[in-house]
Amino acid sequence: MAPATEICFLPLKEGTNPEDTTGAVGQKFKEFFNTILAQDGCQRLYWGRQVEHPSICTLFIDWESVGHHEKFIASATYKPFTEELGTYLTGPPRLYHVHFDPHPPAVALVDDGPIATEFITVYFPPDYSAEDEKTFREVNMKNLLAAVAENAKGFKDSASGWVVEELDLPDGSGKAKVFVALAGWESVQAHLNFRETQSFKDNIHWLRGAKDLKTLAVFHVPAQEAHKS
Repeated sequence: MAPATEICFLPLKEGTNPEDTTGAVGQKFKEFFNTILAQDGCQRLYWGRQVEHPSICTLFIDWESVGHHEKFIASATYKPFTEELGTYLTGPPRLYHVHFDPHPPAVALVDDGPIATEFITVYFPPDYSAEDEKTFREVNMKNLLAAVAENAKGFKDSASGWVVEELDLPDGSGKAKVFVALAGWESVQAHLNFRETQSFKDNIHWLRGAKDLKTLAVFHVPAQEAHKS
């Protein structure tokens, strides 16, 4: 089975600060992360708050396969784990799985210095064909990311792939086939600066002009790795 990355969005209650490892909440989230990392098939975990929506904490959890994550969900550990985690959230977590290339997608999440990850979610009709999927990934995204790598100051690396599950469109009007791309930058400002360049203007059509594109969304996450302790 192919390795996969679980993407999990946690809507944090006000005042919940997982970053403060000296406080009770930070210690509790460290326990949550340890529980995940202890599961069979869990490879690594990265996490961070969204810059544009600080109350949303995004987890990137690498698994040997989707089946290994499903095994955790079916275990006796999972229900009490999610119930306790839920006391720190305003609603249920939202999650799905991505087959990133490369796996793991760490090249777009962490580096030997500060990094901000641009998280691009691209929505297509649920009946998007295998041929169209291949074209978008191997032509559209390949050309766009090649232009970024060649011309963008502060760009680090990228990882991308199709989501395993069908997801809801952001407006709730139906289902969608979804592609996720992660682009690592030295800072959010480095990405914003590139958006003002001629290279961006000359190449963004590879994304915005993709066949049958429904919509897309972009946010940034400064991620850090959670280490088992």
